[in-house]
Amino acid sequence: MEQSPTKAKAPVSAHAQIDIVADEREVWTVIADIASWPTWNPAVREAVFEAELEAGARFRFSTVFGSMKCRLTEVDVPHTLSWQGRLMAMRQRQTWRIEPRQEGEGTHVTTDATMTGLGARLFTVRLNGRLQGELDALVHLLKLEAEVRSTEGREDEERAAEAARRAEAHE
Repeated sequence: MEQSPTKAKAPVSAHAQIDIVADEREVWTVIADIASWPTWNPAVREAVFEAELEAGARFRFSTVFGSMKCRLTEVDVPHTLSWQGRLMAMRQRQTWRIEPRQEGEGTHVTTDATMTGLGARLFTVRLNGRLQGELDALVHLLKLEAEVRSTEGREDEERAAEAARRAEAHE
């Protein structure tokens, strides 16, 4: 398993966490469906992922800053997803960790990101603030998307159960 640079080694780093009222599989689905990132994360303009979800798989995504070519470095369904990529004179790494909370209490999610390289060293102060702000916003967007999907799934299950009860009542 490839290790991310520690905070001490990376000139730019950020950490964010959040509790989500959705089960770990629902949260995992949102994070791991890389091609759908633009549907819930407005910072991602385009995401292309056409491989199996496994370490070594390559993908790319675009933001206002440009297109980043990436590689998955760790995939542990539904607990950990890590990737690294390059954009201009920087290398970025991000890790998502998903942990179920007590039964029925949802999921705890953490994400850590680092930037290294010449660009990160030249613009450390500016990039640290920006990266932290982006991660804080990102976990809130993830929470919203996962909870909406989870609610829709429960509503679908409730409608199906109600239809089954009605069908039984008419028999």
